[in-house]
This record gives sequence, C-alpha cells and structure tokens, in this order.
Amino acid sequence: MTPRTSPRPAHVTERAWTLAGAMTLRQLAGQLNSIDPGRYRQLAGEDIARAVARGEVGGSGLVGDRLRELQGIAVANGHPPLLIKDDGRRGFYLVGPFPLYCFDMDLVRRAHEQAAIDANKAGARLIRLTCDYAFAQHQGRTQEGGVISCPRFMSEVTRASTEGLVAEGRVAVVLKHLGPYQYTAGPDYTALPISRAEFLETVLPRYAGGFEAGAHGVMMSFVALDGVPAHADPFLRDLAKTKAGPGAIIEADYDAIYEIHGGFGYAASPREAAFRAFREGGVHIDLCSLLYLTHLPDLVEEGRLSEEELRVRAAELLTLKDRIGLLDDPWLGTGPERETALLAGSTRAYRDLAAGSVVMLRPARPDPATLPIPSSARLSVIGPLADQDPEDWLGAYSSHANHHLERVVTPLAGLRKHWPGAAYARGCDYDRDPGRPAAEEEREIAAAAALARGASHVVLFLGEPHEWSGESAALADPRLPCLQRRLVERVRKANPEAKLIVFVTAGRALHIPREIEAAADALFWTAHLGTFAGDAIADILAGLREPTGRLSHGLPIGDGITSGLDRRAERIGRPPVPVVEGSASRRQRDHWCAYYLGLGARWPSAYHFGEGYSHTSFALSDWALDGDRLSASAAAPLVARVRVTNTGERAGTETVHLYYQDMVCEERVPRLLDRLGHRQVRLDPGASAVLSFAVTPEMLARPGRDPEAGARVWPDRDPAANPDRLFLVQHEGQALEAIARFGDAPCALPFLLTD
Repeated sequence: MTPRTSPRPAHVTERAWTLAGAMTLRQLAGQLNSIDPGRYRQLAGEDIARAVARGEVGGSGLVGDRLRELQGIAVANGHPPLLIKDDGRRGFYLVGPFPLYCFDMDLVRRAHEQAAIDANKAGARLIRLTCDYAFAQHQGRTQEGGVISCPRFMSEVTRASTEGLVAEGRVAVVLKHLGPYQYTAGPDYTALPISRAEFLETVLPRYAGGFEAGAHGVMMSFVALDGVPAHADPFLRDLAKTKAGPGAIIEADYDAIYEIHGGFGYAASPREAAFRAFREGGVHIDLCSLLYLTHLPDLVEEGRLSEEELRVRAAELLTLKDRIGLLDDPWLGTGPERETALLAGSTRAYRDLAAGSVVMLRPARPDPATLPIPSSARLSVIGPLADQDPEDWLGAYSSHANHHLERVVTPLAGLRKHWPGAAYARGCDYDRDPGRPAAEEEREIAAAAALARGASHVVLFLGEPHEWSGESAALADPRLPCLQRRLVERVRKANPEAKLIVFVTAGRALHIPREIEAAADALFWTAHLGTFAGDAIADILAGLREPTGRLSHGLPIGDGITSGLDRRAERIGRPPVPVVEGSASRRQRDHWCAYYLGLGARWPSAYHFGEGYSHTSFALSDWALDGDRLSASAAAPLVARVRVTNTGERAGTETVHLYYQDMVCEERVPRLLDRLGHRQVRLDPGASAVLSFAVTPEMLARPGRDPEAGARVWPDRDPAANPDRLFLVQHEGQALEAIARFGDAPCALPFLLTD
C-alpha cells in the first residue's frame, strides 16, 4: 500500500506516522484492538495468532507463555509489536501492599520503580493505576484504590506511583477509571449522581498528581456523568487531553464500547456504539469487544469517519509504543529466564512498603509491657487470617502473585522467624458455615482458648478473606463476623493476664467492635500487605521496625455504616449546637448523624483519617501563622508552623496534617474540612522539630456555581466577621474536636481570606 502524505500532527512521532501511513484500514483499526487470546477465540472463533499475523491486534493482556510466539508473529509479518498491559502497580509474582496506609511518598515511589522493573521482566509495557473515589466503604473494589478517602492524598499517592513507574521510560501509565466508580452506596457500576462542579472538585483532583507526573492517558469507567456514558463523553475526552496532552491515550474498560449500546441504551446498535466511542469519546483502545475492528473500516468507507481520523488515532497509539521503546525492543520479557528473573528480583521496596502500611490504633500511648514483644515471650498465634490461605494477604488486583503462593510469608511464618516456638490454632473460619455442625465450631474455638492459656502474648488475626474484596464484591452489610468476635471473647476470657494483640485486615473500612477493643491490649489495622505480610508484621511486633502507617480513611462507629466517612461533605443546613460541659453523651457521639456539632461536624468515625500510633509518643506545640490574612491575589503564601516533639523513649516518625475550614462561602456551600497536605519527621527521644506548611490561594480554590468558569478563591464579603481556619493536627479527629468547640483549640489558626 502506498504511504499516505497528509500532514503529521505535531504530537505524533515521524516513525509512528510513517507506520500508520502504510497500513490498511483494517490494520489501522487493528492497532486500536486490544484483546486477550481467550476472549478473541470466544468472539471470533479462531486463534488470536491468525489475527496477529494479519496486523489486526495492537495489544493484549498478559498472554503468559505465548508472549514470545505472538510478538514473533507480529514482527515476522511486518507489524508493530503488541502492547501488553497489566494492572500490576504492586509488582508481578512478588507484590507490595494495597490499599496504602503509608504517608512516605519516597517509599511509595521506590516500590513503584521496582514494580516497573518487574513489569518489564514480565513483558508488560502499560500499567493502569487506580484513582477511584470510594464514597461508600462497603464497596469491595475500594481495595483497588478508592479506599483512600482524601482526594489530595490519592493525588500524592498517584504522583509518587506514576513517577516510579515512568522513571526508566519503558512503561506507560494510564489512570483509571475516569468517571469514576463507587460514588454511591449502591453496587458497583451505579451512575454518578453528582454535579459537574462536584466531579471537578472531589473526583478529578485524585488524578492530578498522576497527570503532572507524566501519565500517558486514562481508562474510562462504566458509569455515566450527567447522563452521558463515560466512553462516549466529549467532556471527559477533552478533559483527558487537557490533563495528559493532545496525544493522551484513552482506553476503554472491558467490553465497555458494546455497553454504550447493550448496557446504557445510548446507541442504537453495536456499530453506533463504536462510532460514538471513537468520535465522541475519543477512545484509542477497544478492550475486548472487537467492535472497532469490525466497524471502523466500514464507517470510513461510508464516509461517516474520515481515513485521516483513523490514521491519527492509530498513530497516537503507535507514538506511545515508540516513546516507551517497544518498537525497538519487542522481546522484553520473552526470554527463557523470565520466571526465574521475576522470582529473584529485589524485594526490599515491597517489604518496606508493607511495613509502612501497618497501622497501630492502640495503645495511643506506648506501653512497653505490651509492645514490642520480647524474644522470651510464650507466643500463641490464633485466627483465620494467621495462616489459613496465603492469598488472603495478597488481596484483589495483585497481578500474578497468586501463581506463587509458596512465596507469601503469612503472619504465622513471619512470627516464627522471631519466636520459633510460637503455637498456632486457627480458632475459627472467617464466618459461620451453615453446613458445619455448631459442635465442630465450638471445639475449634475451645482449642484456641486452651492454647492461649499457656501464653504470655496472644496475637489474633481477624478480618476478611481475599475474595470478599475486589470487583463486584460490595457487601450489603459489612461487618466483622460474629464468629470472629466470639473467638476474641473466648480467648480473652481463657487468659486475662496475657497480652492480647489483635490485627484486623480488610479491603474496605470495617467497624471494629467494642468487645474487641475492650479485649485487646494492642490493636492493628492493615491492608492486604502482599507477599511479605508476615515479615512486616513480625518486625513491628519485635520492635525491629516502628509502625509508621496511618489510616487513609476513617473506620465507622458501628456495623453497617458504609458512607459519611469523607469529611469533604458539604455542610448541612441544621444550626450548630455548642458543646458544653457534660454534653458528650452517647446520643451525641454514637448516633450516626443524629446530632450536629459545631458547623455540621458529625461523628461517623471511630478512627479518623491520619490516625495511627507508634512505639513512641509525640506532642504538638507552638502553633503559629506568619500573618493574619491571605489575599486571593497574593504572591507570598501564608505559612503555618507547628513544633513536633518526641516525648517517648524510642526514636520514631510522626505525621502532621494541615486542614482548612472555609467558614462562609456565598458562591457554594463550603466543605466541612479540606485536607491540604502532610509532613513527616523522624525524631530521636526528646528531640523536636518545627514543620512548616505554605498555604497559597491556589490550594483553596474551588469551582463555583458555573463549573465552566474554573476553580477560584471565593473571599468572604465580610471576612473579619468570619475568619477561616487552618488546623495543624496529628489526625482528622483533632480538627473535628476543634470545630466542635468553635475553633477554641490551640491547633486552630484563624486568618482572613481577602480579595
């Protein structure tokens, strides 16, 4: 075919433009076709190798042992190599934790640098990073990313993750799912009942750090915004191009182009769905539907799409392949040593990140009699997550780590490295099995209680198995099962003198029952920590590492509470009720949203964003601002400072958060709280340091009633009567306490926001 000579777009490389110019219409559409071998056979009735030989496949998921074969077929027939994609942000066979409770962004970056190395060893050249928003914490797919409730913190995590993955220039990154999922209390894939202004203010900022760090595009979601499916939405298309550049790659979710027709009823036929995804949605990668390959060439022949449009779209994807080196090295990850190399790679960053994602919730003040556990301890290990199934510590979205479960270090295995004689009893299953006799369950609990009687320390591992989290795993009534609660009570009763340390692990936010809090001398919350879970946990219990993890979401005050943990919720119209001496009653504190404090502060959390404690203790003091006002047009920032002192007997790391409260906004109802950022400091015993936070008008900007006008600062008409506040705190709960007392707290710093 004679190469075409139309002008090359500036964002397309010469090499990609030349390659696209030599392709047939079907081959151009083929570059946009990404499909797994099994799915291709299901839809086309033939082996994918035949389509690769014709140049009709541009990419695929991980194809295992067939990778070298299929790349060889593409190259031998003169076609560009396949772009292999994965969700492997955590690694490949050996993986780190997720969700993240680590606030050390350098550590997050290093773990993702290692993930990029492992991706290349596996042949994966495009990695997807999830930034989804989890308004309702019962959603199982919150473990994919959205369990991080603060948009700014998700942006920081995404920035560090993207920087790590793209550092060597051999991996492309797309951010998912632009839409996004999980905004309602309904099941997965429900619509987005939010305004465009709300989307721009609370959803889009989660992706900002990834775009700024060089993400190459986005994957769209299955939802609709303002009634328009994301895969056919010009607004989201243009937003992606604005944020990631004119060559931004837009990937469809699985079979999502078909769902424009078959799911939403937004297109009259699959053919029309392909047209709308291409023209209106700007989609480059048709994932597993074959609709682009089937219909785009005909749409060009009919004149509904131009040949130029199709060539540019394919050339943009080829440009991505060019820029990450795929066109020069199609054999990456295809060598015979692939498996060995993946299992023998460096694991330090994954181990460090796992340890950095363990959150100690109690004791809030160090208790050396409880932790660290001495080497001479008589240790009993109990609970269904201690050793029952290694995959429980991988969780969902763990790439291919479940292919090598023998490499997973369970908590029991990790603890026995420090305490070789540690005894073990499962105690109970994750939940009641209706087919199992109650007498058998009772015998198992009794055996665990008997084991605990001879122990000086008992470590209990409770929570959710891996299959309770992930896509389509929303629980109607999320709670820690009663069977596990009964186990804790029986173990505590069997040995009241033992030090009882309880770990709760889940892919979503769960209420930690009061009977467990009452029984535990120490209480931990963890993510699914990955391959080296047991090592991370054991090192912390032995005192070889400090627990630096902090919650990146709240934990509810009661079973079944699934939303309301996001403090960015707009304030409600109920009048404030002052907190007076003696008013902190059960109704006030424990009735979910039944009582309103301060300016709408509510108490749905038992543990707050940022909460977590250490083997040492810290105190904040000397809160100060370097001025009393911030101008919306100011060149100089307003600087907030606080002194952090290590008041304990061990070295440790503390995390301090900056929150902002807009007291009055005549443009739109202000948020209750906005988190602006955090700082960390490591201090020796008795040492102190001053942490500074620069606050600029841009950090306080938000959309008004007209979202098209963009974000801006909204000064008050009478700022002196309604000074705004900054809060420097160790966790969100301290800011809420200050709000409940109308700012009467040393951590609350008032200032005037002026024109």
